[in-house]
Amino acid sequence: MGKLDTITMTPGNGVPKDTAIRLTQDFLRRHGSGLDDLLRRFPSMRGPALRKAIEARCTSSETTLEFALVLGEAVDTLLSLQEEDCKLLPVDDGRRFQIDVGLRWYAARLHDLSNAARRM
Repeated sequence: MGKLDTITMTPGNGVPKDTAIRLTQDFLRRHGSGLDDLLRRFPSMRGPALRKAIEARCTSSETTLEFALVLGEAVDTLLSLQEEDCKLLPVDDGRRFQIDVGLRWYAARLHDLSNAARRM
């Protein structure tokens, strides 16, 4: 058995507090390195800056609405990169479409997490 987590419930609606933050942390733990790899093709992005900015906002003091706005900004950033020129890597030869698909996939997941935060 693993370590047990205490789940704190929101008094008004019975939904667990910090669920969206926990889901986001889990998502970034599983997929953050892939996001970093994708974003390193864009000169305007500095390494894992986007992931680290989101992780920095994953605190219990963050309100769910503020956290949803942070995730929404990350979605906008990812979608805006579709318009930018990128530095293709040798493995990307002729696959700019694949990069845009990756940007949209990460944007969609972060958008889902933003919606989850808004419903909490």
